[in-house]
Amino acid sequence: MPPRGERPPFEPPVAKIAAEHLEPALGVFEAAQALFTHDDVAEMLAVLARSLCELVDAKACMVSSVDMDAASVRDLAGYARPPHAWDAAAEEHLLEDYPRTAEAIEQGVPVVIRVDEADADPAESRRVRRLGFRSLLMFALTVEDEPYALIEIYDTRPRSFGGGEVRRCRALAAEAGKVVEQKRMGERLEQAYFATLGALAAALEAKDAYTNDHAIEIADLAGAVCDQLRIAPADARLIRLGALLHDIGKIGIPESILRKPGPLTSDEATVMQRHPQIGARILEPVPHFAQLVPLVRASHERFDGNGYPDGLAAERIPLGSRVIGVCDAFHAMTEDRVYRKALRHEEAVAEIERCSGTQFDPDCVRALLEVVRAEEWTDAEREHVVQPPEAGE
Repeated sequence: MPPRGERPPFEPPVAKIAAEHLEPALGVFEAAQALFTHDDVAEMLAVLARSLCELVDAKACMVSSVDMDAASVRDLAGYARPPHAWDAAAEEHLLEDYPRTAEAIEQGVPVVIRVDEADADPAESRRVRRLGFRSLLMFALTVEDEPYALIEIYDTRPRSFGGGEVRRCRALAAEAGKVVEQKRMGERLEQAYFATLGALAAALEAKDAYTNDHAIEIADLAGAVCDQLRIAPADARLIRLGALLHDIGKIGIPESILRKPGPLTSDEATVMQRHPQIGARILEPVPHFAQLVPLVRASHERFDGNGYPDGLAAERIPLGSRVIGVCDAFHAMTEDRVYRKALRHEEAVAEIERCSGTQFDPDCVRALLEVVRAEEWTDAEREHVVQPPEAGE
């Protein structure tokens, strides 16, 4: 009892209620903020798995992709507290073998499995026991109102997962769904943007003697070379866009030069070599194209410094321009031009290899040839003239 004249400490009920409800909500908010810092969906889902474990003090969590057409789920990302560990191998499970899993996905309801309950589904219980756990909470992560992934939260204790715990887990999963939605929207915008630039490039190249899909084919090839070189996705995207627009400056070159059915004179060659600068000037006023300007301007530089317009050499040439240059050259040699037929595949490969270290970056050459071999390029039914041009001209 407090001394006379002193009041007992007063703890308002509101403060207690706030402590019980605000802290878990804050935990969900902080975990959700962490999800939005990841551009890679797989990495984000791994963070989600760990956050869900921490949120409800569980031992492990698995996130599996859902394939409604195949009626199956496949392990995608996971987290387990020691001594438990997830096998990195992605296993596929048919929903017909696990009816409660199918219920969680198809009906959109959370499902709890406890292996000590008499009415627990045998198949589900066996799997939970095999993994070393005694209870499981499952629910679907939906994206655009469709099942996208299955969330499975495991514990070694025989717990039922209270309503508050389930609500917090689903709230955090809903935030993950927003990340996936944003990623999908970004990919759609990217595709639309890429298609628009492709249409622009094709329209501009219509005045040239190339086929209208010239730029798009080079962009696709450049993207594959970027994959071989392990170039970061954001940088690879810029390189593909640069490949689409690398010859946009030809809009300022007279058609008499572009379509000339024979070698160019010295004066004509000088005019033709202005197109990278013209292309850079076309793109410069557009802020969104700022990172493309140096790629386009340097797309006809040579590794030995004998290219144009600036005579850059080796590492001074942007990597993207080195990729674009070798892809443009290979594509140019393997397609018909107004003044010659396309080279055979073997001849084009030999010419690219011959120019490695002089005209082309050797690393880019190796990556291109890996792509070409993997794609199994063939030209068996085409007629060719064995008259190799200067590569890329």
